[in-house]
Amino acid sequence: MKSLSQLFIQAKNGSEQAIEELILRFQPLMHKMAWKSGEYDEDCYQECMLAFVIAIGKFEIR
Repeated sequence: MKSLSQLFIQAKNGSEQAIEELILRFQPLMHKMAWKSGEYDEDCYQECMLAFVIAIGKFEIR
């Protein structure tokens, strides 16, 4: 299993496989954030997913 930093580097370099693996790792958190007042909000989940993919491109590893 690759480290998060390795996956982010590969994802920033355009690896779709690395992006998929990052999404899978963070998917439980995104599902958790989509629960509001006892109901699942699909739109919120989709927005979390979109924001996550955009954030991968902006993320800097030092």
